[in-house]
Amino acid sequence: MGIGRRTLFLGIASVASASVAHAALPPQFQRAKELTAVVDAAAGVLGMRPIESVQRLDVDLYRVQTETCVLDVRIEDLPTQPGLVGPRKFKAVPGEPDCAQ
Repeated sequence: MGIGRRTLFLGIASVASASVAHAALPPQFQRAKELTAVVDAAAGVLGMRPIESVQRLDVDLYRVQTETCVLDVRIEDLPTQPGLVGPRKFKAVPGEPDCAQ
């Protein structure tokens, strides 16, 4: 009986860890979703100014630059229901642009 319980425990543990591993997007796809959200948020604030570059400054913080403006965009988590797994839910929140006159 001891071996059966151990096998059952190991089976449950491996299924649980596999579920957690599949809960999030792979890092390259998560970063791509973040960059898309950052560019969309920045474009809404910067208007007709073409974006020249996007730089990751820190975890969940990006800097978007145009020829004449700098804009920081922060990634903020959206609330999720407890116990639900899946890709990270977030929104990109632009700060105030700093533009040369």
